[in-house]
Amino acid sequence: MQPVFFALMSRMQNVHRWGKSNPTRGENVAEHSFQVAMFAHCLGLIRNEVFTDSPKVDENHLAVVAMFHDAAEVLTEDVNSGIKYGDPRMLELCREMESIASHMLIGTLPVNLQSRYAPLILHGEDKETARFVKAADLLSAYTKALVELRAGNKEFEGTERKVMAALTPYIDSMPEVEWFLKQLVPAFQMTIDDLVEAAFTPGE
Repeated sequence: MQPVFFALMSRMQNVHRWGKSNPTRGENVAEHSFQVAMFAHCLGLIRNEVFTDSPKVDENHLAVVAMFHDAAEVLTEDVNSGIKYGDPRMLELCREMESIASHMLIGTLPVNLQSRYAPLILHGEDKETARFVKAADLLSAYTKALVELRAGNKEFEGTERKVMAALTPYIDSMPEVEWFLKQLVPAFQMTIDDLVEAAFTPGE
């Protein structure tokens, strides 16, 4: 097997999300993964710096795991969540497909690196790491829905409701997620003029 891993990863920008939702602005898996990595890193920092009574987490490790959370989609393409989660049989098939693709990806790395990347790509992490990454993934989808709704795209009304329903268990069990939603998400509904003005306004 040739070491084509990073050449394949560079094609993540060609894998498009939200294809069935007619977004006003397209989003690809590469930029989504970057945002999920940023959000997971931030959730880890919130745990460590705000909710200091809870066990600390490695925010940098969370970011790296999140960066690879959709790596398999460079081979499988993105499957619409309504389809993927609409039927247990479909979910099982999608997970089997993702597992096969993930193992194929690992095989495209040099042999002496495969054992280090395998836990990241195979999602073989501990449950706490998985919780943080999934919460960040849902937050990314939620902010996308908010941006689309602000642009008047009613296609995302159902998306906003479904993603919030999926987020609710994380809000209830992870104070970091609730803090992120209250403190950081409202800005996604601001205009660019408001954002720039805020950037030039001295903080408290």
